Amino acid sequence: MIDSDIVIREPDMTEAFVYTETDRTKSKWVARAYQDFVKNTGRTRTTLRGLFYHALQMKNSDYPICGGFVGEIRITRPYHESDGEKLSKWANKSKTLGFIPGDVLLEGASGGQIFLPNNAPNRPYSQEVWVSKSSANPLLLPVCRKYGASLVSVCGRAIKEAVSGLFQRCSGPTIILALSDLSPEGAFFSSDLQEAILQARPAAGGPEIRLECIGLKPDQVRKLSLPMVNADKASKEDQSRYKRYLKPYSLNPAKMAEIDCLEVYYKDGLAGFLDECLCRYSDPV
Repeated sequence: MIDSDIVIREPDMTEAFVYTETDRTKSKWVARAYQDFVKNTGRTRTTLRGLFYHALQMKNSDYPICGGFVGEIRITRPYHESDGEKLSKWANKSKTLGFIPGDVLLEGASGGQIFLPNNAPNRPYSQEVWVSKSSANPLLLPVCRKYGASLVSVCGRAIKEAVSGLFQRCSGPTIILALSDLSPEGAFFSSDLQEAILQARPAAGGPEIRLECIGLKPDQVRKLSLPMVNADKASKEDQSRYKRYLKPYSLNPAKMAEIDCLEVYYKDGLAGFLDECLCRYSDPV
């Protein structure tokens, strides 16, 4: 059984860094939001953006707002989308002050990462999961290992090195399941990856590689009633392409849906979503 009770201690003010009342109050709020996530989901780890989406749908009006004086907290209110800009700051302070464990809110690392399966399953094809952000790797990796699939994460769009590595390790038919945000850049992760694979294919042809986009797609966002938030800034070309893509679905091109919201709006979160997708292609190893 998961113990969702979190002991919020007062920091030792003799420490090298003295924290303001604002630091302590907002750090405690992060701990309460995390505790509420654990209580509601039974899961003890999520991405930082996963906690953001959980906070957005919390009913408590307890997010502390600073007043006119340093460290003064005058009022509280419901958590707003704009508050997400400083969530990383308060989460890191909450870890430093000991209000939450240091490894429960996951943030992405720079560069690409590749995790190969521990055991090669006995089947006529190999499987890989490609995701356009690395923050969810600790959540997705156990699922990939359950099915004997490789996990590949790249920052944003697929990079040449990652695709080159694909042809070096794939000696036979391969199925790639691609997962990315529905955003001006992320929406085309799968199609851009497919194009990069075609361009990098050896002259002799190479192994058969089949790519499936498992999400996020506009119809999934509508079917699952996933929340959309303000999209990150994008080039005019990407924004125009994104607008055309969303038009048939009547979705706002100024908004985006992140895979992290599945942590809140899908049973068993991102791991559960990937497990169901991989289950359609093979049995666990």
